[in-house]
Amino acid sequence: MGCTQAKIEPEALTPDDTRIIRETWKMVGREAYGEYGQRLMLRIFQKCPDIKSLWQNPRVTNNANAATTTAAAVGDDTDAPNTANRWKMDLRNHGSKFFNSLDDLISVVDKPDELFKMLHDIGSQHHNYEVKSEHIQAIVDGLNHTMEFGLRDKWTDNRQKSFGRLINIIVIRTNRALTGNEK
Repeated sequence: MGCTQAKIEPEALTPDDTRIIRETWKMVGREAYGEYGQRLMLRIFQKCPDIKSLWQNPRVTNNANAATTTAAAVGDDTDAPNTANRWKMDLRNHGSKFFNSLDDLISVVDKPDELFKMLHDIGSQHHNYEVKSEHIQAIVDGLNHTMEFGLRDKWTDNRQKSFGRLINIIVIRTNRALTGNEK
């Protein structure tokens, strides 16, 4: 009867998506992970402020006193582990960690079984931090915003669509692990 076109699953990337994602990712470069990560985290907190309370490091929110506040105001963070400067550094480090994880995911973007396992592990880990499904959705806006800002005119519709499909997979698979719904 003839050839039938292979159905592309909603959680599948095309070979063109994979190529575009990897080419785009090279444009970001590892040296930008901290900057991009910080921007991403700030955007997530802006869009979903309740995430901040889940993420904040206890040393920032507990035991703050006038001495550490004064030290933060003058930019000396050496003797003041509870300062806003330390929190910003932690924020940047966490954002950088996100981008390193995204780098790991992109390295196996053409190997769905490995990709899905990694996303399951990420979801399980974040379940322990009381992250909710709606929190994961906040990365969609945050990542798009960050990539658009960082890549400017290189963040084309095609790049955005391919990354959008990858982010869709990340959201779906991570949420499955968060909720225990592994279908």
